[in-house]
Amino acid sequence: MKNTSLFDGVSDEEYAAMMVCFKTVIKKYRKGEEIPMPHARLGIVENGHISLMKTDINGVRTIFEQLGAGGVFGDVLGFAWADGSFFLVAEEDSDVLYIDYEHIIKRCANACAHHSAVVSNLVKLMSEKTQALSEHLEILSRRTTREKLLAYFAMLAAKNKSLYFTIPFSQTSLADYICVDRSAMVRELRRMSEEGLIDIERRNVKLIRSVKQ
Repeated sequence: MKNTSLFDGVSDEEYAAMMVCFKTVIKKYRKGEEIPMPHARLGIVENGHISLMKTDINGVRTIFEQLGAGGVFGDVLGFAWADGSFFLVAEEDSDVLYIDYEHIIKRCANACAHHSAVVSNLVKLMSEKTQALSEHLEILSRRTTREKLLAYFAMLAAKNKSLYFTIPFSQTSLADYICVDRSAMVRELRRMSEEGLIDIERRNVKLIRSVKQ
């Protein structure tokens, strides 16, 4: 069954036919296994959890994106610039469906309407990836750990249209995402809670009030 916005507007029957037409392949990855960035292919997470990461010259890693079921990745989505310091890793056992890019952009002889819908969805996905990267860079541009956390929490609150939200990361992964030391981040979260900026219980957060950043 389709589980990604790439196939919005495509019926289950059309989706099944396209999987044959596109000559898709499913690969399984174990937890902790590195996944190569697909070249001229799209990877779609069927189930599991995958992170896109980068390591600097000191071995410090930053999480650029986390992909759950339905998440899409590949150099054709704007990661052609990614060098060898970028890699993907399965955070848990994961299945990935691969589609060659040319099968998507080349119209078949039938010129199916649902094929056009997929091409349109792909353009939208590229735009969303660009926006997500811009949001991440905005968070990383903040100077202090508190400013980075508040910027990220404000973004999550806006996306959820609520002051209540769930952080989609473990504490270790959150620290990697905002590029700070984990212990320092935990201490800052504790201080923010004590000062009445947030209520936090594990990954569940309520943003009570913000501060001038």
